[in-house]
Amino acid sequence: MRNNQKVKFIRLNVCVLSILFGFLLFLGIQQFDIGHELHAQSVSKNISHDKVVILNFDDGRKTQFTQAKPILDKYGFKATFYIVCNYIQNKAGYMDWKQVMQLYEEGHDIGAHSMNHFNLSNLSKKDVKFEIGQSKKCLEDHGIDVTSFAYPFNEGSNDKKIIKIVSKYYELARTAGSPITYLHCDGWQDQSNQKDCRTYTKKDDLTFANRYSIRGWSHDLSRLVNSYSDDQLLNRFIQVVNTQSEYNLDGTIRAIPIIIYHRADDNEANDYNTHIKLFEEEMKYLHDNNFRVITMKDLAYQEKTDYIYIKSPNEPLLTGGITPVSSGN
Repeated sequence: MRNNQKVKFIRLNVCVLSILFGFLLFLGIQQFDIGHELHAQSVSKNISHDKVVILNFDDGRKTQFTQAKPILDKYGFKATFYIVCNYIQNKAGYMDWKQVMQLYEEGHDIGAHSMNHFNLSNLSKKDVKFEIGQSKKCLEDHGIDVTSFAYPFNEGSNDKKIIKIVSKYYELARTAGSPITYLHCDGWQDQSNQKDCRTYTKKDDLTFANRYSIRGWSHDLSRLVNSYSDDQLLNRFIQVVNTQSEYNLDGTIRAIPIIIYHRADDNEANDYNTHIKLFEEEMKYLHDNNFRVITMKDLAYQEKTDYIYIKSPNEPLLTGGITPVSSGN
Protein backbone atom coordinates (compact mmCIF):
# COMPACT_ATOMS: atom_id res chain seq x y z
CA MET A 1 0.00 0.00 0.00
CA ARG A 2 2.84 2.36 0.90
CA ASN A 3 4.54 1.71 -2.47
CA ASN A 4 1.32 2.58 -4.30
CA GLN A 5 1.09 5.85 -2.40
CA LYS A 6 4.71 6.63 -3.32
CA VAL A 7 3.99 6.01 -7.02
CA LYS A 8 0.92 8.23 -6.88
CA PHE A 9 2.99 10.94 -5.14
CA ILE A 10 5.67 10.80 -7.85
CA ARG A 11 3.06 10.93 -10.62
CA LEU A 12 1.39 13.89 -8.92
CA ASN A 13 4.69 15.77 -8.65
CA VAL A 14 5.49 15.12 -12.33
CA CYS A 15 2.05 16.38 -13.28
CA VAL A 16 2.41 19.55 -11.16
CA LEU A 17 5.87 20.25 -12.57
CA SER A 18 4.58 19.80 -16.14
CA ILE A 19 1.72 22.24 -15.52
CA LEU A 20 4.08 24.75 -13.87
CA PHE A 21 6.58 24.54 -16.74
CA GLY A 22 3.83 25.03 -19.30
CA PHE A 23 2.53 28.04 -17.37
CA LEU A 24 5.99 29.62 -17.34
CA LEU A 25 6.32 29.15 -21.09
CA PHE A 26 2.89 30.69 -21.56
CA LEU A 27 4.00 33.78 -19.68
CA GLY A 28 6.99 34.05 -22.01
CA ILE A 29 9.60 33.41 -19.32
CA GLN A 30 11.98 31.52 -21.54
CA GLN A 31 15.26 32.46 -19.94
CA PHE A 32 16.58 28.96 -19.26
CA ASP A 33 20.27 28.88 -20.16
CA ILE A 34 21.36 25.34 -20.84
CA GLY A 35 25.14 25.31 -20.84
CA HIS A 36 25.08 29.02 -21.83
CA GLU A 37 23.85 28.00 -25.27
CA LEU A 38 20.34 29.50 -25.25
CA HIS A 39 19.53 33.17 -24.84
CA ALA A 40 16.33 33.54 -26.87
CA GLN A 41 14.55 36.89 -26.87
CA SER A 42 11.25 36.41 -25.06
CA VAL A 43 7.98 38.26 -24.95
CA SER A 44 8.41 39.06 -21.26
CA LYS A 45 11.94 40.45 -21.59
CA ASN A 46 12.33 44.19 -21.08
CA ILE A 47 13.09 44.93 -24.73
CA SER A 48 13.56 48.65 -25.30
CA HIS A 49 11.05 50.54 -27.43
CA ASP A 50 13.69 53.18 -28.22
CA LYS A 51 16.42 50.90 -29.61
CA VAL A 52 15.69 49.09 -32.88
CA VAL A 53 18.10 47.38 -35.27
CA ILE A 54 17.62 45.68 -38.64
CA LEU A 55 20.08 42.97 -39.68
CA ASN A 56 20.68 42.32 -43.40
CA PHE A 57 22.70 39.60 -45.13
CA ASP A 58 23.44 40.16 -48.82
CA ASP A 59 24.15 37.67 -51.63
CA GLY A 60 23.04 34.38 -50.01
CA ARG A 61 26.42 32.95 -49.05
CA LYS A 62 26.33 29.51 -47.41
CA THR A 63 28.25 30.67 -44.33
CA GLN A 64 25.38 33.00 -43.53
CA PHE A 65 23.33 29.85 -42.98
CA THR A 66 25.96 27.59 -41.43
CA GLN A 67 27.80 30.18 -39.30
CA ALA A 68 25.59 33.21 -38.66
CA LYS A 69 22.17 31.56 -38.42
CA PRO A 70 23.00 29.45 -35.32
CA ILE A 71 23.97 32.65 -33.49
CA LEU A 72 20.79 34.40 -34.63
CA ASP A 73 18.87 31.36 -33.37
CA LYS A 74 20.70 31.49 -30.06
CA TYR A 75 19.48 35.02 -29.38
CA GLY A 76 16.08 34.68 -31.02
CA PHE A 77 16.85 37.24 -33.74
CA LYS A 78 15.40 37.32 -37.26
CA ALA A 79 17.16 38.94 -40.22
CA THR A 80 16.55 39.85 -43.84
CA PHE A 81 18.52 37.75 -46.34
CA TYR A 82 18.88 39.33 -49.80
CA ILE A 83 19.22 36.52 -52.33
CA VAL A 84 20.93 36.55 -55.74
CA CYS A 85 18.63 34.07 -57.43
CA ASN A 86 21.01 32.51 -59.95
CA TYR A 87 23.65 32.00 -57.25
CA ILE A 88 21.41 29.67 -55.25
CA GLN A 89 22.34 26.03 -55.82
CA ASN A 90 24.41 27.09 -58.85
CA LYS A 91 27.51 28.73 -57.43
CA ALA A 92 30.08 27.34 -55.01
CA GLY A 93 29.97 28.93 -51.58
CA TYR A 94 26.30 29.89 -51.76
CA MET A 95 23.15 28.43 -50.22
CA ASP A 96 20.88 25.90 -51.85
CA TRP A 97 17.10 26.27 -52.06
CA LYS A 98 16.53 23.98 -49.09
CA GLN A 99 18.54 26.35 -46.88
CA VAL A 100 16.81 29.45 -48.26
CA MET A 101 13.41 27.87 -47.65
CA GLN A 102 14.39 26.88 -44.11
CA LEU A 103 15.28 30.48 -43.36
CA TYR A 104 11.93 31.62 -44.72
CA GLU A 105 9.92 28.96 -42.91
CA GLU A 106 11.63 29.83 -39.62
CA GLY A 107 10.49 33.44 -39.89
CA HIS A 108 13.41 35.20 -41.53
CA ASP A 109 12.67 37.73 -44.25
CA ILE A 110 13.85 36.92 -47.78
CA GLY A 111 14.46 39.82 -50.15
CA ALA A 112 15.56 40.09 -53.78
CA HIS A 113 19.12 41.04 -54.72
CA SER A 114 18.78 40.63 -58.52
CA MET A 115 19.21 37.57 -60.71
CA ASN A 116 22.96 37.76 -61.35
CA HIS A 117 24.36 40.54 -59.13
CA PHE A 118 25.17 42.80 -62.08
CA ASN A 119 25.71 46.54 -61.65
CA LEU A 120 22.30 47.86 -62.74
CA SER A 121 23.79 51.18 -63.83
CA ASN A 122 25.70 49.40 -66.61
CA LEU A 123 22.72 47.52 -68.09
CA SER A 124 20.14 48.23 -70.76
CA LYS A 125 16.58 48.97 -69.68
CA LYS A 126 15.53 45.49 -70.79
CA ASP A 127 18.26 43.83 -68.72
CA VAL A 128 17.54 46.05 -65.71
CA LYS A 129 13.90 44.99 -65.83
CA PHE A 130 14.94 41.34 -66.01
CA GLU A 131 17.36 41.59 -63.08
CA ILE A 132 14.83 43.40 -60.91
CA GLY A 133 11.52 41.85 -61.91
CA GLN A 134 12.61 38.29 -62.57
CA SER A 135 14.41 38.07 -59.24
CA LYS A 136 11.10 38.66 -57.48
CA LYS A 137 9.33 36.09 -59.64
CA CYS A 138 12.14 33.60 -59.01
CA LEU A 139 11.61 33.83 -55.25
CA GLU A 140 7.82 33.86 -55.55
CA ASP A 141 8.01 30.68 -57.63
CA HIS A 142 9.49 29.06 -54.52
CA GLY A 143 6.59 30.28 -52.39
CA ILE A 144 8.42 33.26 -50.88
CA ASP A 145 6.58 36.54 -50.33
CA VAL A 146 9.01 39.29 -51.34
CA THR A 147 8.52 42.95 -50.44
CA SER A 148 11.96 44.57 -50.75
CA PHE A 149 14.97 44.77 -53.06
CA ALA A 150 18.67 45.47 -52.40
CA TYR A 151 20.81 47.04 -55.13
CA PRO A 152 23.90 45.04 -56.19
CA PHE A 153 27.04 47.08 -55.47
CA ASN A 154 24.68 49.70 -53.98
CA GLU A 155 24.28 51.15 -57.46
CA GLY A 156 21.05 52.42 -59.01
CA SER A 157 19.15 54.07 -56.18
CA ASN A 158 19.95 57.53 -57.58
CA ASP A 159 18.85 56.64 -61.12
CA LYS A 160 15.28 57.66 -61.96
CA LYS A 161 14.92 55.02 -64.70
CA ILE A 162 15.99 52.24 -62.36
CA ILE A 163 13.76 53.51 -59.54
CA LYS A 164 10.73 53.48 -61.84
CA ILE A 165 11.34 49.78 -62.52
CA VAL A 166 12.02 48.92 -58.87
CA SER A 167 8.81 50.67 -57.79
CA LYS A 168 6.73 48.41 -60.06
CA TYR A 169 7.78 45.31 -58.17
CA TYR A 170 8.71 46.22 -54.59
CA GLU A 171 7.37 48.21 -51.66
CA LEU A 172 10.85 49.24 -50.49
CA ALA A 173 14.46 49.05 -51.63
CA ARG A 174 17.75 49.29 -49.75
CA THR A 175 21.14 50.69 -50.62
CA ALA A 176 24.05 51.65 -48.32
CA GLY A 177 26.06 54.73 -47.37
CA SER A 178 24.79 55.76 -43.94
CA PRO A 179 25.00 54.38 -40.40
CA ILE A 180 21.34 55.24 -39.91
CA THR A 181 18.16 55.65 -41.93
CA TYR A 182 15.56 58.28 -41.06
CA LEU A 183 11.90 57.30 -41.21
CA HIS A 184 10.95 60.77 -42.41
CA CYS A 185 13.91 61.01 -44.80
CA ASP A 186 14.69 64.37 -43.23
CA GLY A 187 18.02 63.71 -41.56
CA TRP A 188 20.46 64.41 -44.39
CA GLN A 189 20.13 68.18 -44.21
CA ASP A 190 23.60 68.71 -45.67
CA GLN A 191 22.41 66.97 -48.85
CA SER A 192 18.66 67.47 -48.88
CA ASN A 193 16.00 69.74 -47.36
CA GLN A 194 13.33 67.03 -47.53
CA LYS A 195 10.60 66.83 -44.92
CA ASP A 196 9.18 63.50 -46.05
CA CYS A 197 10.00 60.42 -48.15
CA ARG A 198 8.18 61.18 -51.38
CA THR A 199 10.00 59.67 -54.35
CA TYR A 200 9.81 62.68 -56.68
CA THR A 201 9.90 66.44 -56.24
CA LYS A 202 7.22 68.75 -57.60
CA LYS A 203 9.43 69.11 -60.69
CA ASP A 204 9.41 65.30 -61.06
CA ASP A 205 13.07 64.97 -60.11
CA LEU A 206 14.19 62.02 -58.01
CA THR A 207 14.57 62.89 -54.32
CA PHE A 208 17.76 62.20 -52.40
CA ALA A 209 16.04 59.90 -49.89
CA ASN A 210 12.89 57.87 -50.42
CA ARG A 211 11.46 54.39 -49.84
CA TYR A 212 13.54 53.05 -52.74
CA SER A 213 16.83 54.35 -51.34
CA ILE A 214 16.70 53.23 -47.71
CA ARG A 215 20.27 53.40 -46.44
CA GLY A 216 22.20 50.84 -44.43
CA TRP A 217 25.70 50.53 -43.00
CA SER A 218 27.94 47.97 -44.74
CA HIS A 219 29.74 46.16 -41.92
CA ASP A 220 32.25 44.30 -44.11
CA LEU A 221 32.96 47.32 -46.31
CA SER A 222 33.70 49.35 -43.19
CA ARG A 223 36.44 46.86 -42.30
CA LEU A 224 37.86 47.02 -45.81
CA VAL A 225 37.88 50.81 -46.08
CA ASN A 226 39.23 51.46 -42.59
CA SER A 227 41.43 48.35 -42.12
CA TYR A 228 39.65 47.67 -38.85
CA SER A 229 40.71 44.93 -36.47
CA ASP A 230 37.91 42.94 -34.85
CA ASP A 231 38.07 45.09 -31.72
CA GLN A 232 37.91 48.28 -33.75
CA LEU A 233 35.02 46.97 -35.83
CA LEU A 234 33.13 45.95 -32.70
CA ASN A 235 33.57 49.46 -31.33
CA ARG A 236 32.32 50.93 -34.60
CA PHE A 237 29.34 48.54 -34.57
CA ILE A 238 28.42 49.67 -31.05
CA GLN A 239 28.75 53.29 -32.12
CA VAL A 240 26.53 52.73 -35.17
CA VAL A 241 23.70 50.90 -33.39
CA ASN A 242 23.62 53.59 -30.71
CA THR A 243 23.49 56.47 -33.19
CA GLN A 244 19.71 56.34 -32.88
CA SER A 245 19.77 57.21 -29.16
CA GLU A 246 19.48 60.98 -29.69
CA TYR A 247 16.44 60.56 -31.95
CA ASN A 248 14.37 57.70 -30.54
CA LEU A 249 12.74 58.82 -27.32
CA ASP A 250 9.64 57.78 -25.38
CA GLY A 251 8.93 54.85 -27.69
CA THR A 252 8.81 56.96 -30.86
CA ILE A 253 11.15 55.56 -33.52
CA ARG A 254 12.58 58.30 -35.72
CA ALA A 255 15.73 56.58 -37.02
CA ILE A 256 16.96 53.00 -37.42
CA PRO A 257 20.44 51.55 -38.08
CA ILE A 258 20.44 48.81 -40.72
CA ILE A 259 23.52 46.59 -40.47
CA ILE A 260 24.58 44.90 -43.72
CA TYR A 261 26.69 41.72 -43.58
CA HIS A 262 28.12 39.73 -46.49
CA ARG A 263 30.70 37.12 -45.51
CA ALA A 264 30.41 35.16 -42.26
CA ASP A 265 33.83 33.70 -41.51
CA ASP A 266 34.62 33.08 -45.18
CA ASN A 267 38.32 32.32 -45.34
CA GLU A 268 39.01 33.64 -48.83
CA ALA A 269 38.36 37.32 -48.11
CA ASN A 270 39.62 38.20 -44.66
CA ASP A 271 39.58 41.95 -45.32
CA TYR A 272 35.89 41.83 -46.39
CA ASN A 273 34.56 39.44 -43.81
CA THR A 274 32.92 39.16 -40.41
CA HIS A 275 34.65 36.67 -38.16
CA ILE A 276 32.11 34.56 -36.35
CA LYS A 277 33.53 35.38 -32.91
CA LEU A 278 33.01 39.06 -33.69
CA PHE A 279 29.47 38.39 -34.94
CA GLU A 280 28.73 36.52 -31.70
CA GLU A 281 29.98 39.50 -29.67
CA GLU A 282 27.83 41.90 -31.69
CA MET A 283 24.66 39.84 -31.32
CA LYS A 284 25.35 39.41 -27.60
CA TYR A 285 25.71 43.18 -27.30
CA LEU A 286 22.29 43.68 -28.92
CA HIS A 287 20.75 41.03 -26.67
CA ASP A 288 22.34 42.20 -23.42
CA ASN A 289 21.43 45.83 -24.11
CA ASN A 290 17.81 45.05 -24.95
CA PHE A 291 17.75 46.09 -28.61
CA ARG A 292 14.67 45.14 -30.57
CA VAL A 293 15.74 43.32 -33.75
CA ILE A 294 13.31 43.51 -36.68
CA THR A 295 13.46 42.84 -40.43
CA MET A 296 12.94 44.92 -43.56
CA LYS A 297 9.51 43.33 -43.89
CA ASP A 298 8.54 45.08 -40.65
CA LEU A 299 8.88 48.42 -42.45
CA ALA A 300 6.12 49.91 -44.55
CA TYR A 301 5.31 53.14 -46.35
CA GLN A 302 2.39 55.39 -45.53
CA GLU A 303 1.12 57.02 -48.72
CA LYS A 304 -0.91 59.69 -46.92
CA THR A 305 2.05 61.19 -45.08
CA ASP A 306 4.94 59.92 -47.25
CA TYR A 307 6.66 58.42 -44.22
CA ILE A 308 8.32 55.07 -43.60
CA TYR A 309 7.10 53.41 -40.42
CA ILE A 310 7.35 50.19 -38.43
CA LYS A 311 4.35 47.91 -38.88
CA SER A 312 3.32 47.64 -35.24
CA PRO A 313 0.10 48.74 -33.53
CA ASN A 314 2.18 50.07 -30.63
CA GLU A 315 4.59 52.09 -32.77
CA PRO A 316 3.66 55.81 -32.89
CA LEU A 317 4.57 57.73 -36.00
CA LEU A 318 7.21 60.45 -36.05
CA THR A 319 5.67 63.86 -35.42
CA GLY A 320 8.68 66.17 -35.68
CA GLY A 321 11.84 66.79 -37.64
CA ILE A 322 15.33 65.76 -36.57
CA THR A 323 18.88 67.02 -36.71
CA PRO A 324 21.26 65.07 -38.98
CA VAL A 325 24.25 63.04 -37.87
CA SER A 326 27.46 62.56 -39.79
CA SER A 327 27.39 59.72 -42.31
CA GLY A 328 30.19 57.43 -43.39
CA ASN A 329 31.52 53.90 -43.14
